[in-house]
Amino acid sequence: MLSGNSILNVPTFPEASQLSGQDTWQAFKDRVDLQVQVRGLKGYLDGSIPKPTSATYVYPAQTPSSIDSHFPSPGEWIQRERMVASIIYLNCTNPVGIGIEKDDSAHKTWQYLVKKYESRNEQRIHLADTALRAQKYNPETTKMEEHEKKMKNLLKALHNLGGSCNDYQFRHIVITSMPESWKDYVLNMPGIFSTDAFTYLHRLYLDKVSRHTEGSDDYIKDKVAALVAQHLASLGTGTTAASVGQREAALKGKPPSPGGTNTAPKQLLAQPHQ
Repeated sequence: MLSGNSILNVPTFPEASQLSGQDTWQAFKDRVDLQVQVRGLKGYLDGSIPKPTSATYVYPAQTPSSIDSHFPSPGEWIQRERMVASIIYLNCTNPVGIGIEKDDSAHKTWQYLVKKYESRNEQRIHLADTALRAQKYNPETTKMEEHEKKMKNLLKALHNLGGSCNDYQFRHIVITSMPESWKDYVLNMPGIFSTDAFTYLHRLYLDKVSRHTEGSDDYIKDKVAALVAQHLASLGTGTTAASVGQREAALKGKPPSPGGTNTAPKQLLAQPHQ
């Protein structure tokens, strides 16, 4: 529990944990709850410490009461309650837009927010769960880093709505999101956590990309060599079959065939020399 003036310092949450709507509610709620608990002010949030009145409050001889006392003086109650209200209000990106007022009690504001964001919408949860499970990876158009980010964002959206999906389930969903051509590579994927799965998939992706790139280089060289040979053949003069074969071999990075005659197009061989 904090003591002294430290309880009067209103914490500023990271931007991702400030309340801006449904997407950040869970992170905001967790931080408010922890900040209030560590200060011993939970009773002001849940309403278990009612506001005392001057008529009913019995002033003891000693002063002041402990911070977590259930019997604060009227002045102490106001200060502590306003502290909790400030933690909530000042960590909302747009309090007015969300629908809260700074003069409302912390308990009233908290009840409103819980009702607003935790009234489970089964249809939205179902749609979020379906979107997560339907996501498929296409290595031809998407990098593995992008797929991982997309999957984690979909999982976060599901959790923010109150849906459930533990890490074991998420790992299975990640595996099933892989393309059919990768089936043999992911059947016995190592590890038991989703992080293990993504580590393995990143390596698999890099391996497949490097192999594909090497194959593409050979294909491009062959295409360029064929186009050059076709161009030389269209010139029709001053070009020998041997020179064509040598040019093709040079483009492919291979030694020319003996005499170069086997690599020249038929129409070039038929062309008479001038």
